[in-house]
Amino acid sequence: MNPAQGNARMNFIVIMSDTLRPDHLAAYGNDWCYTPHAAAFAREAAVFENAFVGSFPTIPNRTDLLTGRFGEPIHPWLPLAWGETTLPRILSDHGYATQLICDTPHLINGGHNFDYPFQAWEFIRGSEVDAWGMDSDPVELPYKDPSKCSPAMNERFGPLYMRNRRRQRVEEDFVAHKTFQAAINWLERNSKHEKFFLWIDGFDPHEPQLPPQHYADLYDPGYPGDLYMAHVALKKLTPAEIKNIRARYAGMVTFIDKQVGRLLDCLQRLGLAQDTCVVWISDHGTHLNEHGRILSKDCAYDEVARTVMMIRAPGMKQAPGRRFAELVQPADLAPTLLEMARVKPPEVMQGHSFLPLLRGRAFRGRDVAVTARCNLIESLPTGKVAPIYARDGRWVYAAHPDAGQRTLFDTRRDPGQTVNVIGKHPRVVRDLHAAVIDFLRTHDAPPQIVRFFETGDPGDMTNYVPIRPGCENFEMYFSHAPALATSLSRR
Repeated sequence: MNPAQGNARMNFIVIMSDTLRPDHLAAYGNDWCYTPHAAAFAREAAVFENAFVGSFPTIPNRTDLLTGRFGEPIHPWLPLAWGETTLPRILSDHGYATQLICDTPHLINGGHNFDYPFQAWEFIRGSEVDAWGMDSDPVELPYKDPSKCSPAMNERFGPLYMRNRRRQRVEEDFVAHKTFQAAINWLERNSKHEKFFLWIDGFDPHEPQLPPQHYADLYDPGYPGDLYMAHVALKKLTPAEIKNIRARYAGMVTFIDKQVGRLLDCLQRLGLAQDTCVVWISDHGTHLNEHGRILSKDCAYDEVARTVMMIRAPGMKQAPGRRFAELVQPADLAPTLLEMARVKPPEVMQGHSFLPLLRGRAFRGRDVAVTARCNLIESLPTGKVAPIYARDGRWVYAAHPDAGQRTLFDTRRDPGQTVNVIGKHPRVVRDLHAAVIDFLRTHDAPPQIVRFFETGDPGDMTNYVPIRPGCENFEMYFSHAPALATSLSRR
């Protein structure tokens, strides 16, 4: 099959691996974290070296991906709006069977609404804060010193993690295995559809990063100490504890790599590989003892903002094994896949299709990738807005209304982003700040946001709407749920 010539059948599978850092995959040059399936996939895929998150983090990112938009100008952490124009809904209207298989709890729990664009959906229970079940058995936290963690971790999240984790004894019990097995089962039942769109949304390797033990042992064998899972103070950890956190993350990456390999083998066995475009992406990374952080996420830094983007598309003869330096972002994926399906992207989509790159044709991509936290709009009335980050492939600039809070890093000379050179390159700062203002103006930002970043004064706030009407009382379900643990024990 050759989609470049417009053949009728083109299936799509999107694999989302939450919190997966590109620098932990052999496909992106890692030589110590064992990911043979990612390496093999990259030899047949287009690999994007400069993919960066837009709306940050999890839920805003999925909104970018499904809608092909950044928002107004950045998506908040809110449920997917009813009536939103989405990739799966458009494909469904053009004859595709569409299915969501996910274990990312935020997509379904708390009324987030990400099931509704799909014809069918399956939710695999037990990841992170998913309140999967209740029992009266004591909960044992895997660490002795609670002072190293936040009260929320000790009293709510930790017990919830461990309740879910104690159901996982052998590899087949783990959530990631179940999720990919559900996808394999679905493919076996649905391979006869004329064309399908399958979205697999996995929460691993997001914290708490407790892989099957033999995967952690690949990188930290025989570790006898405490297991810290999230909400932990880096300065209180020992070097051995830090090493173990990094090892468990790597172990989970290796475990996910195996699951992706199982799925790809299934496609080959069912004879679907030649008719199916497979996209492997992540939403952001995490800090693993960089910039004084661990198991936390600051999109100022490339360890967090840079994402996985690999596409294996049958018929794209110029793409396999190629590495592209062009800047791409989540909102670009939907229009790209629609064009591959020979469907015109709707004008409401703000993303840029990079299909010409995959076809070896001339392409004018983004000059700047813009990233911002989800609370940009709602925080304006307080005057305490987070920066908006602009990346051009070399420079990382933090735009802020207060010039004293702006930063600039030269990732060519300082890839670790350790030295702020804001005072040494005024022309770069001027050009990137202008790019941020242009982004705000062309992505439906409220005029007060534009003015605030342009002048430091938001102006008249009389008619400013900080949150989408109807969502004024929305809360993240995991931030207010009462603790389930009534009895705890520690290692």
